[in-house]
Amino acid sequence: MHILQGGVPKCGNFWLYQIIQQILSRSGHNTTTFIQQQPIYNLAREWDLNYPSQAGIDVLEITDLQYSYRISSIFRMPVLNLAEYIMQTPHVWTHSPVCKKSDEVFNLFDKKVYIIRDPRDRAISAAKYYTSEYMLKYYPQPETDPDKFLQKNFENLMHEWVWHVYDHLRLSQTYNIHITFYEAFLADFQGELTRLLTYLGIELGPEQKAELAEAMHFSALKKQNPKHLKKGESYYWKNGLTKEQQEKAAIMAGPLLQYLNYPLEEISGLPAFTPVAASYFEELKEQIITSQLPLYQE
Repeated sequence: MHILQGGVPKCGNFWLYQIIQQILSRSGHNTTTFIQQQPIYNLAREWDLNYPSQAGIDVLEITDLQYSYRISSIFRMPVLNLAEYIMQTPHVWTHSPVCKKSDEVFNLFDKKVYIIRDPRDRAISAAKYYTSEYMLKYYPQPETDPDKFLQKNFENLMHEWVWHVYDHLRLSQTYNIHITFYEAFLADFQGELTRLLTYLGIELGPEQKAELAEAMHFSALKKQNPKHLKKGESYYWKNGLTKEQQEKAAIMAGPLLQYLNYPLEEISGLPAFTPVAASYFEELKEQIITSQLPLYQE
């Protein structure tokens, strides 16, 4: 089995990666990655990375022009034969948006899992990450205060989330992409885990699932990865964003938030993805564009 996991940066991708690795390991599947078989791996293990296991994770970058494998923000090399690359790894992580090469990628992987997180929480988390000591070391930029970074880049962060998520939802039925939610794992880990296991076609016993949940509890992961993990919470945007930012988020992402059952104001229920006819996504696209128009009109 070859699994591709995707998601906008800072949407619970690290957590999802660990969960899938645990599933593969506990069900007897191979977990040796492509990068672990490359000469760079032993050298990269000594680098000052963001978390201990980062050097051994297969991260694939997909653009219209090239496939690349990379280690964090430090090392990057082209993938010359994608099919051969995939055959050497059971589980690949990507942050790449949908592009011209996505069709080939999706068709070559057996399973595709895409994680979504509330874009308002994600924006706060991203601002803290991009101004962290780790990122400033490798990607220095003038703004080092998370709140100021968020204020300057809020619109771009929301825009990135909207179209990254929209395109994966639009293609989810065509390529059998499993949609999962960060908030659902927080609120009902066993329920969301069961949905994921069913999609992957893997069975774990009750004891295995309980042990997996304990190993994947946020407090346990944070203890092992203190630089990378900060909060295991949801909907903290209610207190973390200004009123103006909350209103802008509703303008930029409102139709998509409503489709996914994310709250615009009062917190209630969990997000959910309901498959719909392909034609609906053209309507949804028009709704998003129409909702955003006031931001770009004089």
